[in-house]
Amino acid sequence: TAHARDRAHAMPDGLVGSMLREAPALARAWVVAARPSPARLAPFARRASASAQLAQDVRRRTEEVTHKILLPLNDRMMGPLERHESSPTVPLPYVLLLGNHSSGKSSFINFVLGRTIQQAGVAPTDDCFTVIAPGAADTDRDGPSFVGDPDLGFGPLRNFGPGLLNHVQLKVRSGLAVDGLMLIDSPGMIDSPGSGGPAPAALPGILGAAVGSGAPPPRSASLDRGYDFLGVVRWLAERADVVLLFFDPDKPGTTGETLECLTSSLFGVNHKLHIILNKVDRFEQIHDFARAYGSLCWNLAKVIPRKDLPRIYTMYLPGVGPGGARKGAAPQSALAAPLQSLDGVRDEVVAEVLRAPERRVDNMITRLYEAARMLHMHCAVAEEARRRYTREAWQQWSLCAGLLGAGPALAAGGAFCGLPMGPVAGVAALAGVAAAVSAVHASRALHRVGESLATTAGLDSCFQHTHSRELAEGDQFAAALWQRISPQLRTAVATVGISNLPRVSAAELARVRQIAETDVPQLRRMSAPQLVPGKATTRREVQAPARPPSPAAPSPPTSGSDA
Repeated sequence: TAHARDRAHAMPDGLVGSMLREAPALARAWVVAARPSPARLAPFARRASASAQLAQDVRRRTEEVTHKILLPLNDRMMGPLERHESSPTVPLPYVLLLGNHSSGKSSFINFVLGRTIQQAGVAPTDDCFTVIAPGAADTDRDGPSFVGDPDLGFGPLRNFGPGLLNHVQLKVRSGLAVDGLMLIDSPGMIDSPGSGGPAPAALPGILGAAVGSGAPPPRSASLDRGYDFLGVVRWLAERADVVLLFFDPDKPGTTGETLECLTSSLFGVNHKLHIILNKVDRFEQIHDFARAYGSLCWNLAKVIPRKDLPRIYTMYLPGVGPGGARKGAAPQSALAAPLQSLDGVRDEVVAEVLRAPERRVDNMITRLYEAARMLHMHCAVAEEARRRYTREAWQQWSLCAGLLGAGPALAAGGAFCGLPMGPVAGVAALAGVAAAVSAVHASRALHRVGESLATTAGLDSCFQHTHSRELAEGDQFAAALWQRISPQLRTAVATVGISNLPRVSAAELARVRQIAETDVPQLRRMSAPQLVPGKATTRREVQAPARPPSPAAPSPPTSGSDA
């Protein structure tokens, strides 16, 4: 942005390029309209510069809090946060495109970027995750080279194994109509509903609650692609700024892998998920459209147990429909006139894609809030379980120590009182035997207590104790968040044992809670737009209002008429 500012007067094209990278609204105008004049670009330049600076400030503060406070505690407690959060973040905002094969993902990418990059076809044409990024020259990088680059932020994908590394690639392209963001194309989902086992069950909260509000179901153990496809989609969707899920009229939501992706990989990202029924220009009659749309709603209702389904964008791309229509031509269908009204829907979808840079700030803050809440809940419940076990251990071993010390005490008392040594020794021996029996009983009791606390019911009891206030107030977010992190806590307890859980101080818990209750709201206020008509800015740019004059010392009038 600074470089573009320096070149603004000498070379307007540099400023245009900067605006396309930084201002999504201007990028959309560049695609659908003529080139704006430098005078019209000046306001966008100031807005783009402020937006870029705001994103840098938010990113710096979130990374500082994450690296200094959250990650060390998470590593010590085997918490729910990803172990590779300390790796560099993805440098550009990106949009993830998912869907069945031949649903129009590749054609949509070519349409938005203004040039042919992805091969499109009815049959599956690509089995890779393709990351398309802007650059000065066209170049391609394979999976190991791309994922291994420490500056691109995709290093954690190595955990999914070499099977994924052979099915991911980077395409850097120049001369794109939209700059400043990346698009990620995914392999088409092609299995039948029964190929992956039983159909996914409906889950409360799917696409119907706040971010992170609920527990994703267990992923399918099938690795038909050679890697955990649903896990990779989950990783990319959590970090994406916009997620587009495409359906086509031939397969309106009937593939089992697509439904499982909705219930597992896309769980909790409904705030950035957009469902699209594409290629509606293929319908010849209105009842064909109604049948396909109803079929899609019926299939989505199986995994979205809500009365109101999310919005489904119905659109088509000009020039890619049946009949060989050229770009910009009217759709070759009996529904040509009604379909022309869907041009606005396509523009809305494109606008959502171009809003990815604006969403980046909100997504960074949201991820920080989720991380703080999850880690605080994990540590609070783990500390309660450790405290219960420690309290039971103190009771059991105190009884053993009392019995063990009672024998010598009785022997000393009997000798002091002049009692016969035989009975005194017998009583002391009996106390020692009782102490040994008590020690065996204590060991077994502690083992049972540890096993009980490590179960789902035991950890649920600890959660209900530590979050009784939230549950009493009906906080569904806390209950659903617990369902999300409880598997990781059970794994941590089973791995190290409840007696070896590290202790978490009250100060550490308070600091993590402060991140969610104080730091995150401050970041929200800093990035939120000022609600003043006629001025689009952020609250961080708002100056304090001038103090009004004191009523006790009003300013004197300048004339009698003023008085």
